[in-house]
Amino acid sequence: MRTATRRGRPVLVGLELLAYLFWAGCDVALGLGYGTTWAQSGAVYGLLVAGVVLTRHRVDAGPLGVAVVAVALSAGGSAAAVFLGGIPFVSLTELFALAVVTVATVRTAPVRVVLGAAAVSLLVIVGMPLLRVPGNDSEVFASLTVVGWAGTMVVATAARELTQRRSARLAQARNDERLELARELHDTVAHHVTAIVVAAQAGVVVAGSRPEEAGRALESIERAGAEALDGMRRMVGVLRAGADGGADRAPGHDIADVEDVVARFDPDRTRTRLEIDPEVRTAVLGPAVAATAFRVVREALTNVHRHAPGATTVSVGVHLQAGRLVTVVHNDGTGTENPLRDPGGFGLAGMRERVEALDGSLHAGPDGPGRWIVVAEVPAGAGR
Repeated sequence: MRTATRRGRPVLVGLELLAYLFWAGCDVALGLGYGTTWAQSGAVYGLLVAGVVLTRHRVDAGPLGVAVVAVALSAGGSAAAVFLGGIPFVSLTELFALAVVTVATVRTAPVRVVLGAAAVSLLVIVGMPLLRVPGNDSEVFASLTVVGWAGTMVVATAARELTQRRSARLAQARNDERLELARELHDTVAHHVTAIVVAAQAGVVVAGSRPEEAGRALESIERAGAEALDGMRRMVGVLRAGADGGADRAPGHDIADVEDVVARFDPDRTRTRLEIDPEVRTAVLGPAVAATAFRVVREALTNVHRHAPGATTVSVGVHLQAGRLVTVVHNDGTGTENPLRDPGGFGLAGMRERVEALDGSLHAGPDGPGRWIVVAEVPAGAGR
């Protein structure tokens, strides 16, 4: 976004400069209408004020500071005209420049500064023709500048509203991104750390009676630790890509990754059954749909580790039914804790947010005595 703004700035500066030159031409024509040499002074002084206003496009020059200098210069010109007999003359270029810098200031300044800027701009803009134009023409010019000032404040108020809405949307987007990253970190770390804890507990149990099996527990710990490091590297890679302007906020996963997470959960495949419909593998799924299916399976298996370590049968199924991707994780040996109320992390409550964000639904609950089921349904084309 910032890069696009920098690229568009020269175009805006060029258009603003052309507008100043147009109004300077109008100043020259206005001076010729009065038929005096001093009337041309308005064009010169107007370009001087416009040049000051243009400096706000510099990176280190804020609109408020530039506005103070431009308003002071304009007010000084009006004061000088009282003593120099109308020199500098009223300038349409100068009035336009004051309108531009007023809009730029009101758009981003605090409320108290906005009120002050509106009052000062009114005095300077309306005071210019009253002090610089001789005779009765000054009242006519003053009436026109009041209308111009009112139009300026309407534009400035609208620009301020648009800026505030954009800032609110940007803040919401940043908050959503932080939540997404928090969920992804939780899902990545919790899954592997839970596996490490379960393997360590198993190693402690068998170390005394069956020391030959302790080696397998250590191998599981080593494998889970390596996979956790790999997952963290992927997350860091996503964060770096996002800092460089990348679009993805989380590591991408597809249906094939479901097989990997099941294999990590049960390397020997002695208690886990995986069923992925053939049409699922060939279907064109939205990228968010496949990633959500993977995360639902990973979170459900993590909760089996955590809440039902004694489960003897765990079935995982990914099906395509009536245009919806259905992910089912079913296990026995459910513990007494409800994984939806796990105070230590997002758990399946976070999964529910992911699924519902894609206009899907998530059910997690008992499925008979000592059994637990998780069912997630998401439109197959969601997230495209």
